Amino acid sequence: MKILLSAIPFDNGKSGISVYIREVVKALESAGHELTLIVEDDGAKEFERFELIRIKKRRALFSMLYSLFILPWRIRWKKYDFCIMLAANRRVFCRYPIFTIAVVHDLSQYHVQVKYDRFRMFYIKHVLPHYVRKAQSIVAISNSTKNDLIKYWHIPEEKITVVYNGFTPQATVETEKLKQILYISRIEHPGKNHLNLLKAFELLPENLRKEYTLVMPGAAWNGAETVFEYARKSPCSGQFKFTGFVDLAKLPELYSQSAMYIFPSHFEGFGLSLLEAMHAGLPCSCSDNSSLGELGQGAAELFDPASPQEIAAAIQKILTDPGYQQELSQKGREKSAQFSWQKTAQGLTGIFLRKQTAIFGVSFFRGTMAEALEKIDKLVKSRQNHHVAFINAHCLNIAYKNMAYKQVLNGCSAVFADGIGAKIGTKILGSRVEENVNGTDMFPLLAQQPYRIYLLGGAPGVAATALEKARAMNGEAEFVGCADGFFQGKSEADVFAEIKALQPDIVLVAMGVPKQEMWINEHLPELPGCVAIGVGGLLDFVSERIPRAPLWMRKCNIEWCYRLYNEPIRLFNRYIIGNPLFIMRVYRSRIWRKK
Repeated sequence: MKILLSAIPFDNGKSGISVYIREVVKALESAGHELTLIVEDDGAKEFERFELIRIKKRRALFSMLYSLFILPWRIRWKKYDFCIMLAANRRVFCRYPIFTIAVVHDLSQYHVQVKYDRFRMFYIKHVLPHYVRKAQSIVAISNSTKNDLIKYWHIPEEKITVVYNGFTPQATVETEKLKQILYISRIEHPGKNHLNLLKAFELLPENLRKEYTLVMPGAAWNGAETVFEYARKSPCSGQFKFTGFVDLAKLPELYSQSAMYIFPSHFEGFGLSLLEAMHAGLPCSCSDNSSLGELGQGAAELFDPASPQEIAAAIQKILTDPGYQQELSQKGREKSAQFSWQKTAQGLTGIFLRKQTAIFGVSFFRGTMAEALEKIDKLVKSRQNHHVAFINAHCLNIAYKNMAYKQVLNGCSAVFADGIGAKIGTKILGSRVEENVNGTDMFPLLAQQPYRIYLLGGAPGVAATALEKARAMNGEAEFVGCADGFFQGKSEADVFAEIKALQPDIVLVAMGVPKQEMWINEHLPELPGCVAIGVGGLLDFVSERIPRAPLWMRKCNIEWCYRLYNEPIRLFNRYIIGNPLFIMRVYRSRIWRKK
């Protein structure tokens, strides 16, 4: 696939985000994708092997505004299948003409109040949320970040996908073990919590204070001088070692030399160095909050980062108990094995390939008819039982109140968006349906494939007439049999026996909603390895009992008007009352989310 990647800001390759950008690009490259990168000057050399959209590195204010309002108009969007913004918590666009995945690493600013100045806090709290919401899909790199996106930026939960970071396993370095406690992080106060770590070290028993050194590699960032000043005045100053920024190639040696790893940060979107230390076999201890508690649960000693006493107790427990060290080392290796950059890249591209969105908690496919046919073909070839459904505004109105129906829809192998209602609803909620994928238009396309198809549903006689019309289409499909939806010509038991004998690939079930979905859900295990598709009134159209709207009305998305004209009494509630009710409910759900 042709993927456009926004790789700004790159922070001169010295931040966690720059590691994420570098490794995701490598993983996507190794998967064979064709990449174009948007980079500032500090990332141009790193990624010179790719096609680049290069922009001048500017001060933060101008970089934010340029990325937001000017850069999107420079891009030839049609060249790409989709776009990934690799650091959407730092830079965003004002428009997303193609499917865009916005990756948000963390919202630490809400947890560490003095992290940035007033201007940046305004940008983070009021500008970024508005434009991130416009992206078609949003990725959080941890459940902690996902929860923050819902709480602080009011992002709809169904629009967020958690795709964990990976890490690059380093080769084990054979080196002499030193009496050192390791913490790798930029020196940033108060966010990275070096001050409480220094205080915790001072609280250790005298023999441990004299025996061990606290090693803290990392570049100096905001507030670093406060940390350095405290360390200089500490009675344990001789045991504190600040090495400055350490190149990635030297990290394996640092891990191998150390006795344990500690990660006391007040907040992290993802603790990459924690996984690296676990992989290296170090017994680890970390904060019990944010993503650190998420990653460390069951594999590290957890503590409250605001308490130097708890940090000191965790360090002492590990350093004085060899058996516990071995236990944490083993559990850490098992935990780290669950993460890789290849999984991260697959997770990101998988979002585009799935093309899922949701309304009222009902998840459905928002792609094209051709893509929907590919999905059905894969389901058919699996030779297993699958349930496929279509949803429109009327279906979603039912699902809004009928929880059983909603659960059945969310358990389907595929759900497709049928009609203008789903298209309008997703647009209101910040997503987009690419094409009207309805059963009536899909039917002649299925008939062109070499499938065995069984027709089930409709009033007595309708299915039989539809079967004759379908066979007269001279397609590749073989229409093997039929039965009405009232089971008057054949009992339900007879129908199951016939279907088992005929072994169809697809059973089209036309009983109306929600009856057909509930029926399929109940009886799917009794069907012989086929795809059961709920198709509503399809057989009425195929049998020509009810005429379809002219092509021009279908293209204008007003086929519902024609149906209302033909059946005003039956469809009055569905369209005249139901459609406005649906739009009102969608707007109400959007307002509720913001609140």
